[in-house]
Formats: sequence, structure tokens, C-alpha cells
Amino acid sequence: MGRLAVAAAVAAWAIPFAVLVDSIVPDPYMDEIFHIPQVQRYCRGDFLTWDPMITTPPGLYYVSLAYVASLFPGAWASRIAEAFDALCTTALLRSTNVIMAMVCGVLVHDLVLGIRPEIGKRKATVFSILVALYPIHWFFTFLYYTDVASLAAVLAMYLFCLKKQFWVSAAFGAFSILLRQTNVIWMIFFAANGAITYAQHLYVKDNVLQRKYGMSSSSYGIQSVKF
Repeated sequence: MGRLAVAAAVAAWAIPFAVLVDSIVPDPYMDEIFHIPQVQRYCRGDFLTWDPMITTPPGLYYVSLAYVASLFPGAWASRIAEAFDALCTTALLRSTNVIMAMVCGVLVHDLVLGIRPEIGKRKATVFSILVALYPIHWFFTFLYYTDVASLAAVLAMYLFCLKKQFWVSAAFGAFSILLRQTNVIWMIFFAANGAITYAQHLYVKDNVLQRKYGMSSSSYGIQSVKF
């Protein structure tokens, strides 16, 4: 039980359902009619043309490019735009969010253990799998929307904030804004949370030092009197 179990469980239901959705709705659906043609332009190497109907930054498109390039490194290395463009099908682009859903499950697992370590890995694994089935998150796993990748970036930002790795958290926060600009609210929230945690840590550290040096000074004074 653990991260691999969560990733495997999410993949076990997400992949078959993704195949089913692609068989029933093979063409771009709802807002996909804007996102998929735009990322396909990126696949052709056209980074200057932008659809004014799109209101989110292009972060997801870069994630998809990296994903497709990792699956087909030969097409990427050869720099054949036509070949790479042919690989950016609706089904393959949608599968980006299947991978992101698996990442979300693993991040939730780590967050649960970070917030409540006493529940153990087994319960954290079950809880993470159940969260992955949350209806809104579950629906967007099978479409080419920014929601799932955006959630993954926000969860990573929160996880590293809890670990007090604030620079890494800030990097994921900046990346989350490239996916959805509204994530700036979460970034401010976690930045404030991190600042409060850091201030509390300094306060505790100062108190410990004061007690330590205070006790040392008192002991030294007593010894001096005895001497």
C-alpha cells in the first residue's frame, strides 16, 4: 500500500473509462473545441497564433508537448513538425489528464500522511483513491481541460509548503498560475500559511534559546556565588 497502489488504482479505472469516452466522443467536446486546436498549433511549432476565445494561460499545452515528446522522442528529436502534429490527436491529448489524475492521487496520499501521519499508509491509500473519484475531478479526467493539471500543481504547492520547502512550493505556485490564473488565490493562501508557520518556528526557536541561555546564566551566577 502506498503511492504505487494509489497510482495503479487510479490508472485501473481511469484508462478504461478514457478509452470508453474517446470511443463515444471522439471529437472535441465543449471547451475542447478551443483547447485542442490551440495545442495542435503548438505541436506544429506555431507558438504565435492564439485563439482569443481561450481565457487560460498555455501551461497545459506545454505539459502536453512534454508528455507527447516523452512518448515519441524520435519525432521530437527529428524536429519533423508534420510527424509531431499527427501524434497530437484528441485521444492522446486527453490522456494527459489521466496521467495528471494519477499524480493527483499520489499527491493526496502524501498530503494525508503529512497532515495526519497517525492514520497510517493503508488508510491514506484508501482515502486517496476515494478522493480521486470525486465527481467533478473524475469528470474532467477524461477531457482536455485545465482542471486536473491545475489541481496537481496546487496540491504539489501545498505539499512542499507543508514540508517547509518554500522555494519548491513557490515554483509550483508559479507553474499553477500558468495553468489557471485564478490559482493566484491559492498561492497567496499557501504563502500566508507558510509565512505563519515560519514565524511560529522562529518564535519557538527564540524561546528555546532564551531558556537555554537564561538557565546557563543562572547556573553561572549560582556557581559564582558559591565560589
